Amino acid sequence: MLNRTIYQRDPLTRKLVNEGVANVNYDMSSQALSVLRYELETFVCDGQYEKGMEHILETFLKNIDQAQQPAVWVSGFYGSGKSHLVKMMRALWVNTLFADGATSRGIASLPQSIQDLLKELDVQGKRHGGLHAASGTLGSGASGSVRLALLRIIFKSAGLPEQYPIARFVMWLKSEGIYDQVRSHVEENGYDWDEEISDPNVAEGLYAALCAVKPNLFSPSMAVTEIMPQLYPTVQDISSDEMVHAIRQALTHEGKFPLTLVVLDEVQQYIGEDSQRSMDVQEAVEACCKNIGSKLLFIGTGQTAITGTSNPKKLEGRFTIRIELSDADVDAVLRKVILAKKPESIKEIDTVMQTNLGEISRHLAGTTIGHRQDDLKYFAQDYPILPVRRRFWEQSLRALDPTGTDSQLRNQLSLAHKVIQTNLDKQLGHTVPGDYLYFDSVNKLIQSRNIPRKVYELSLIHISEPTRLLSISYAVFCLKKNKQTHNTHEKSMHITEQTSHACTSITQHGRVVSKTNSKTS
Repeated sequence: MLNRTIYQRDPLTRKLVNEGVANVNYDMSSQALSVLRYELETFVCDGQYEKGMEHILETFLKNIDQAQQPAVWVSGFYGSGKSHLVKMMRALWVNTLFADGATSRGIASLPQSIQDLLKELDVQGKRHGGLHAASGTLGSGASGSVRLALLRIIFKSAGLPEQYPIARFVMWLKSEGIYDQVRSHVEENGYDWDEEISDPNVAEGLYAALCAVKPNLFSPSMAVTEIMPQLYPTVQDISSDEMVHAIRQALTHEGKFPLTLVVLDEVQQYIGEDSQRSMDVQEAVEACCKNIGSKLLFIGTGQTAITGTSNPKKLEGRFTIRIELSDADVDAVLRKVILAKKPESIKEIDTVMQTNLGEISRHLAGTTIGHRQDDLKYFAQDYPILPVRRRFWEQSLRALDPTGTDSQLRNQLSLAHKVIQTNLDKQLGHTVPGDYLYFDSVNKLIQSRNIPRKVYELSLIHISEPTRLLSISYAVFCLKKNKQTHNTHEKSMHITEQTSHACTSITQHGRVVSKTNSKTS
């Protein structure tokens, strides 16, 4: 039996559409909707994902008649699925409609409890002016002003220009009931509406339309460059009251403010070490919650729990609902999306693994990431990646990137998707070698100067089995480096020596679990 035959879907034909990274920025283009559809189809709503979504919806519905909503903080290491969870929450909140008539809730496989809560959300939405959702990152615009950055996210979700003065102008046109008339005049005279509205301060076609539609306010004798900058000047910041007023104006429809979800992804990254930014985020969210009330829900994300570091900790009084994601949640997604096996192949995989348990248990023996008894129940699900090797990769990646900002650590789905394609035509029993991570990462390591080019060139010389040790030695160095941040140097050296010995086993036997299935070892 070939490895290729054990998967529910052939890994070569299955595409990882989003490359394992969810982008929460509001985008309704056909390409973005195609990615969203894929993410909904592969959304694994169990574990903390299910509990978190259920907690968010229950809390919101419970507080819908209160003075305001408590904000939500979703935390977890890079690659834990924070962005994916909140993106799914946004799509399910408004039940995004696709071109073929399919909806987010119809595409995603959801537990009954989540379905029931979403139905109740729809009922409440009909009472309160509908449902609306916005999402994005504060660091993507507005040159440092949190209030203007938040407005950009809101404006974009409402179909308005992201820039504050231009959005105000468009909202004025709509409030006067002349938006369609002005736009038609612009286009009938051969001008492109999007180009004109992108910079109204120099838009002659737009100004001519205003003179024709509103002759009492606009005169052809005045230049557009004199009038428009005075009416809607560019600003570097605005007050909280101006921000709240703009949000109300952008989202209110027929006198009602909809039940609105606002997702702010990577808030902790945005704040960083800047205490003033932390205060600005708190003030902006607090102003919205207090003035708009219980119809508005904020969700923020960060790598650590909100009480974990000093600057995000200042937000804990506002973000009182805490959702923490863990390694187990990522593992569940990997097993159900990338590594999903045919039911009839599970028994054969288990048989091969149990037959060779003695050899498997020796890998990294004596280290904290060595074989564990709990690994047995995951052998078939994780195959062809041994649990010990996944832990080895995680430790190496964390040592290379202690801040957790490198995409290699985030992109666990992508890594698993690539690695299982390397041995599809091997017989059942061939697992992924431990040094795959080295060769997958080496170009980035050279570019970042984490590894000298000479070391890489030497590793290519010693690439043949069973002397494939130089490549894995670099990952061992990473483990040593990681241990030194937590233990004394002497203890680190002892652990590293153990790991180095065990890595010899990984390199020599990494390609084959069962020697009976191959002549090589």
